[in-house]
Amino acid sequence: MKRTHFHKRLLTAAAASVSLGLLAAARTAEAVPVNAQYVEDTRCDQVPTQFLSHELGQTGFFPINEALEISVQPTTVTVCVPNDGVANDWIVQITNISGQAWRNLFFVADAGATLGNADGSARDLAGAPNVLTDAMRIDGTVTPGINNNLLLESAIPDEILQPGETWRFNVSNYVDYPVGGAPVPPIFILPGRFAGSEPLGVSNGTASILAVPVPEPLIGGALVVGAAALALRRPIARR
Repeated sequence: MKRTHFHKRLLTAAAASVSLGLLAAARTAEAVPVNAQYVEDTRCDQVPTQFLSHELGQTGFFPINEALEISVQPTTVTVCVPNDGVANDWIVQITNISGQAWRNLFFVADAGATLGNADGSARDLAGAPNVLTDAMRIDGTVTPGINNNLLLESAIPDEILQPGETWRFNVSNYVDYPVGGAPVPPIFILPGRFAGSEPLGVSNGTASILAVPVPEPLIGGALVVGAAALALRRPIARR
């Protein structure tokens, strides 16, 4: 009897520990959630209207659970649209240092900026629901479509940004709001603010990367694992 009760208590504690640990991981992965919506308007490629829950950005500005290492270099290559003759085409390279895998990554232009290879628009449902800005899905050869923005996946080509993985993608004919002078590259330094919710200013970020975590949601997995661990108590017979 005593041994049976001991085993039950041990398994119950283990199940609780696993469930709480995974629930904590789910909360940690949320970092700074946003309430974003991508709206399809049939420009470059047809991408279904959908909701996006996180903003990713430059390490040092974003929390570690949403942090990327980002570099931007000029290019003469364009996607979906012809080169407009202005030096406003960019190759953006991102490396995932968040420890969380991400899917459905979107590049979103700031308010006042335009994007040549946009698939549709995005808005901040909480901060600026009536402002739509240019957006594109950062897709490669997996997502059906004519125009592939994703030029490099350093790991499996599955359009999932795994921890430690590097992506390189094209931003074409990107025109920011400053008038005159040299073209401004996209800058990803303001966490939790994107599209029309960000006030204009030359020192602010000029673009955002929105995504959803993988797997989603983690809480469901935690409950399943916890239930499975608790179920292990049942085969223990009394002696």
